[in-house]
Amino acid sequence: MPGTVRVLFRLNECIPSLKTERTEGKLNLNIVDIAYDSRKVRPGSLFVCIKGFKTDGHLYIEDAIKSGAVAVITERWQSISNSISQIQVRKSREALAFLSRILFNDPTSKLKLVGITGTNGKTTTSYLVESIFRAGGKRTGLIGTVQHRVGDDVLPAERTTPESYDLQKLFKKMVDEGVSHVVMEVSSHAIDLHRIDGCHFDVLVFTNLSQDHLDYHGDMDRYFNVKKKIFDDYSDVMKVINTDDPYGRQIASQNTRVTGYGLVKPAEVMADKVRILETGSRFKLLTSTLALDLSVKLRGEFNVYNSLAAIGVGLSMKMPPDVIKAGVEGVLNIPGRFEAIDCGQKFSVFIDYAHTPDGLEKLIKAARKIAKKRVITVFGCGGDRDSKKRPLMGAIAGKLSDFTIITSDNPRSEEPTAIIGKIEEGLLKEISTADYLTITDRKEAIYHAVSLAKAGDVILIAGKGHETGQIFGDKIVPFDDRVVAMNALRELTSC
Repeated sequence: MPGTVRVLFRLNECIPSLKTERTEGKLNLNIVDIAYDSRKVRPGSLFVCIKGFKTDGHLYIEDAIKSGAVAVITERWQSISNSISQIQVRKSREALAFLSRILFNDPTSKLKLVGITGTNGKTTTSYLVESIFRAGGKRTGLIGTVQHRVGDDVLPAERTTPESYDLQKLFKKMVDEGVSHVVMEVSSHAIDLHRIDGCHFDVLVFTNLSQDHLDYHGDMDRYFNVKKKIFDDYSDVMKVINTDDPYGRQIASQNTRVTGYGLVKPAEVMADKVRILETGSRFKLLTSTLALDLSVKLRGEFNVYNSLAAIGVGLSMKMPPDVIKAGVEGVLNIPGRFEAIDCGQKFSVFIDYAHTPDGLEKLIKAARKIAKKRVITVFGCGGDRDSKKRPLMGAIAGKLSDFTIITSDNPRSEEPTAIIGKIEEGLLKEISTADYLTITDRKEAIYHAVSLAKAGDVILIAGKGHETGQIFGDKIVPFDDRVVAMNALRELTSC
C-alpha cells in the first residue's frame, strides 16, 4: 500500500539481548529505523545516544523526539517525556551495533568477509585482496580509508571503518547488489568503539604495529591490546599474521588457525630471492606446497609484505594459485600509496600516506633503493593527534633523507608553526641546519622541492596521500598533493 511504513523490528524482542540498566515506557514498539544523529531521525525511529569526540548525543534527545523518535537508548538516565520510551544501557555503542545488525538482517552472514588491521599497509593489502577476488570472478565490496566500493560503484569514505549503523547498512547494500566477497580495513578505533561488533569474519589479517593514535590509546600496550582484541573475539576464524613483526608473533602464539607470512621462518607464506626494483619487486613465493615466481608492480619492500598478506588470504580462502598470481600482479598502483607523479621529468616524485614514524622510515628507505642521487622529503604532522611522534618523525627524516622540507599537514585546531617546531626538535638531533627548511605553506613547500630536484633525485611528499583537502580548524580547504605536485612539475620543469 503506497505510503505505508515498513516495520523492521519490534523493540521488545531485542531488549533481552541488550545489557539494560533501566527501562521506562512502552517497549512493544514498531521500529522503522535507527539513528545516532538527531538530524537523521524520521518518524518511528529509535534514537541511540552516543558520546562522541566533539559532542554527546544525550544533548539532542529533544531534537530527536521532535523529529519523530519513538524511543531512545541512553547511557545516563534522562528526564524526558513519559510518552517516549527510554532504555538505559551500559554501552550505547554496543547496543547500536547489535540493533543495526538486526535492522539490516545480519548481512555479513551472507558474505565472505576479510578484515585487515594493523598500523600500516591496511589499504594496500585490501586492494590486493580485492584484486585476487576479482581475478577469481567474484563480485566484490571494499571498505577502507580511500573509498568504499560496491562492485564498481565508488562511495566516499568519511572514516576508515564506518560507524556500526552505517557499516551494516553498507553491507546490506552489498548483499542486495549481489556482492559475495568483501574486504574491510579495521581501525583500532573501530575495534574499541564497537563498530565491528556482530560482523561475521571469514579471515582476519594483522599487518604490523608501530606508534600511532597514542593521543587516543595512551600508550603502545593499550594500542596493541585493542588490536589484539579482534583476534581474541574472533578466535575461531582463519588468521593471516605478519610473523616478522614482534606484535604479530605474539598474536600468532596465542591463536590457532594461523597462517604466518614474512621474509623469514617460521612464516608459512614466504618471499624468497626478493629483488627491489625501480618499477616494483620480484620474488619467489614459497609455501609448504607451492613455489611461484611473482612480479609485483608496487614499489618497496613494505609492498612485498602487503603482497604476502594478500596471498595468505587467497590461500586461506582456497583461491587457485594462478588466480592469486593474476590478482597480485594486476594491481598497478594504490591511490596515495607510493604513487608516482610523472610527466616526463628527469627525477622521481612520489606521494605517500606515511604519517607514522615507522611508515615514514620504510618509505624513505624504499626511496633510497630507487634514487640514483638525493632523496628530498616533504612532510608534516597532523594537529590534534599523537604529538609524541612529531620529533621521532623529524629525526627519521633528518637521518635518512638528503634534504628535508618540514611543512604543514592537517593542522586542525593547532598552530601549524608549533607543530613544525616539534618536528624540527627531532630533526636537529640528526642533521645540520644546512640540510633542511621549514615552509609552512604546503603548496609552497612542494613547489620548492620540485625547484631543487635534479636528474636522478627522488622527491617524497608524505603524510596526506589520497586526501583531497587540508583541515584548518573546522574547515576543509581543497588540497591534493598529487594535483599540486603535477602542477609544480608542469610549471617548473620542461615536461
